[in-house]
Amino acid sequence: MKKLILALVILASAIDSKATAPPNEDRRDHDWNDEYWHHHHYGYWHGERGYWRYRDNTHEFIRIGPDWRDLRSKAADKGVTFNAQYLAEIWGSTTGGQSTGTAYTGLLTLQGNVDLQKLLGWQGASVSTRWYWLSGQNISAEHVGNIFTVSSIAGFATFRMNELWFQQNFLNDRVSIRFGQLGADSEFDVSTYSVLFLNSAFSWSPYLSTNLPNGGPAYPMGAPGVQVALTPLNWLSYRGAVFQGNPFAQDVNRHGFRWDLSASNGYFSIHELDVRTNQSGSSSGLPGTFRFGGWFDSAPDPDAKRSQPWNYGIYFVADQMLYRVARSAPELDNKSEQTPPPSITNGLGIFTHIGLSPEASSFINFYIDGGLNYKGLIPSRDNDVFGVAVAYGHLSNDPQNNQARPDPGYEILLEATYQIELTTWLSVQPDLQYVIHPSGADLGNAVVLGARTTMSF
Repeated sequence: MKKLILALVILASAIDSKATAPPNEDRRDHDWNDEYWHHHHYGYWHGERGYWRYRDNTHEFIRIGPDWRDLRSKAADKGVTFNAQYLAEIWGSTTGGQSTGTAYTGLLTLQGNVDLQKLLGWQGASVSTRWYWLSGQNISAEHVGNIFTVSSIAGFATFRMNELWFQQNFLNDRVSIRFGQLGADSEFDVSTYSVLFLNSAFSWSPYLSTNLPNGGPAYPMGAPGVQVALTPLNWLSYRGAVFQGNPFAQDVNRHGFRWDLSASNGYFSIHELDVRTNQSGSSSGLPGTFRFGGWFDSAPDPDAKRSQPWNYGIYFVADQMLYRVARSAPELDNKSEQTPPPSITNGLGIFTHIGLSPEASSFINFYIDGGLNYKGLIPSRDNDVFGVAVAYGHLSNDPQNNQARPDPGYEILLEATYQIELTTWLSVQPDLQYVIHPSGADLGNAVVLGARTTMSF
């Protein structure tokens, strides 16, 4: 293994940095609501928090958050970027579920990245870390009693390290190896359109979260792991990773540093093939992304009545733009060349997640969701996003001694939300959720109202 890594390093170093790179789309033409930006439950990250906008015949970078007297810009020139974001949510369970009541949920995120090529001249190398400070309550646990957690940021109140990893890229970024403390949900099972929604079902899907010990290496937990990514073609990529099998419960692994790589803790492996269509700058078709994935978990679950101690599953994720708002290109004179306008992301998009796993070893053995997003529904509000979505999960018959139910149950969720951008660093998002058959138990259907405020620094 050491010889293989050394050979790859030598090969990558031998490649002329000025060699012609594979034809790629103009990354500037992606705004902050595109999958190019690093995904997570609370939003998107890139090296500098912000997005590119085409205005007055030029590309303009809109930074979200203060530059702090050029500190951010000077650090970025050296390859060091950092971001902070605070999310505040208020929820009210108005009817149904276990009880009525309100809850506050908060999340502070600190993110840092170091481009070692800019800082030290180490080509293709980078380091990244993410930390969380969780606060408040979980409305689902306190009042609703459902499986699909109402708030995607709810968790055990603590300060925790989520990710801390090193990555080395090779062959003009066609190959990368990443290792350290990783979150699987940063790279796998990602839908560009579904991240708008506030229910956790639309982020790290229940066909993974309910069937892995303590939810697996996903928000807010991370776990030691290794990830490999390959991009043989511009429209095709593969990712595969292996993680510590059980990240432990949130109130046990309180700060993210409890590691156990022994065989008794098992391992979790996930693999994904991504196919992208109509995503080059010159394409006239509507863009789409289709992900085909599979996972295997060997971590034993002592609370599960299973015929085998391991579990596995397959899944499919799709994002497809259905309608794009037409905008005219800038007029060009004969004396100068002008960069064409970026691909427009305003319009209507659709998404779905579908997951299957064995009934005998799964809590939810079949899951499907789907939704629609419209960005710029109001002509004067180009960056606002409206969305509606529905999720269905089929509960296996007594997969974890769940009240010895004689027949399988189900839970259905409907969500409607509208994200309002007040400034480039502040947004407000009213949200309505309707939970049918919470936890498959004898509980009344629940209506939950809430709102999220996002502040980026």
